Amino acid sequence: MKVYKGYKEIEIKDIKGVKYNRICNRNLEKVCRYMKTIKRNGIKKPFEIIQKENGYYIFRDEARLVAAKAVGYDKVPCLIRDIKQEILLRKINKILKIEDENHEVKGNIDDEERLNFYKNNYYKLNNL
Repeated sequence: MKVYKGYKEIEIKDIKGVKYNRICNRNLEKVCRYMKTIKRNGIKKPFEIIQKENGYYIFRDEARLVAAKAVGYDKVPCLIRDIKQEILLRKINKILKIEDENHEVKGNIDDEERLNFYKNNYYKLNNL
């Protein structure tokens, strides 16, 4: 379950977490494929970014970000993930037992059940 704070175009130089020295032959082929795709189609899918106190960090797709930089992009479209909200929702879902250990949703609860849950477990939720 992913939760996003918002969408923003961010300069590549402001995004941390890319380890350029980890680009080896295996990853270099992936970067080249991404470069061809980005040249042909542009960036269709935004990057997933985590915002911390000291900047933005890439969540995945490091090779695609390197390819965008190599093609000549200065700014890239990004979705900023809300990790704290995701963790809270996972904890609530485990309490409600509607999510299994692989974070797969097993079912839903209706509004009445949810209201009763919050009334009965208000203290527990505040301590999360």
